[in-house]
Amino acid sequence: MFGVAKRELLSVDQPRIGVIGAGRHAKANIYPVVRLAGAQIAAVCARHLDRARAAAGEFGAEHAYASPAEMLRRERLDAVFVIAPEREQVGLVREVLRAGLPVFAEKPVGLDEHEAEEIASLAARTGQPVMVGFMKRFAPAYVQLKQFMHEPGFGDPLSLHGMFAIGSRPGWDDEWFIKTGGIHYVDLCRYLFGEVTEVRGFGNTREIQVDQCFTLLFEHGEIGGLFFAGVPAWTRHHEELTVTGTHGFARVENLLRIAAHLDRPASPDRPRWQTIDEEDRVLTAVHTSASGGLKDLYLNGYVGEISHFLECLRSGTEPQPSAADNVKTMGLCDRILRAIRS
Repeated sequence: MFGVAKRELLSVDQPRIGVIGAGRHAKANIYPVVRLAGAQIAAVCARHLDRARAAAGEFGAEHAYASPAEMLRRERLDAVFVIAPEREQVGLVREVLRAGLPVFAEKPVGLDEHEAEEIASLAARTGQPVMVGFMKRFAPAYVQLKQFMHEPGFGDPLSLHGMFAIGSRPGWDDEWFIKTGGIHYVDLCRYLFGEVTEVRGFGNTREIQVDQCFTLLFEHGEIGGLFFAGVPAWTRHHEELTVTGTHGFARVENLLRIAAHLDRPASPDRPRWQTIDEEDRVLTAVHTSASGGLKDLYLNGYVGEISHFLECLRSGTEPQPSAADNVKTMGLCDRILRAIRS
């Protein structure tokens, strides 16, 4: 709970939201979901007023601004979404917190552990929650993966290995790739297995062609390995993550398919090669036009994360991942970079 800083929402049924940022990602993935999840976009702020007005008109907002300070001063809001360029996030989140409002902020919130800690400390002092947009935690495939890990027949989790690969972009290097793209999978490692005690890594990055691999040792002895790439070969985008337990494994492929296997011999009194008893469970996304274009917003986790944030506003509980949790993810990113560079 947020104690004295908690206040009644202006509208429990339809919280009033201000949004800072009107770029491509915000308009494609955040604005539609805020409305889909039951909130009202009351005001939009962007660096250029014409873009703010265009977004306000498209998504039904009452007012548009070119100044965050003016929006925060004039509007009656329940929370603010900060969906801005990465280097601007910290300053904008700081401004919203000092105005006494809860924040949902796209990752990364801070470009290193120090900046992340600054925001976490400010959130604690102001008593206002900050949720960081690690939407992969809410993607149905990874939610199901974690459920498989806790099934009795899965056994003790032992290890994970995965990859995230996309095309390269101008200005990328090892640090920018990890902290703006790969960070989702760094965060997933913590979400699934807990904190990391040791990191080792290698990089083969050449100018803007990013190529990295690293291994992780977790606090309870589990191990992990990840491969990240930002090269033309992977322009089509590929991600997968496999978790192995003592009696089962589960693999997510591109958020569209999850396959799980549990070692359950059908007959203990004869060799298994004499029968057929290997059992896999496969879940896939349905192929349909009925979603009207909303399918990706659900499968990527945007609907899940924003619905969670709004429910926490209504209940007065702290959303996760919080600003404090973000400090640990950013700290792990910093450690991975040091390992790759050493």
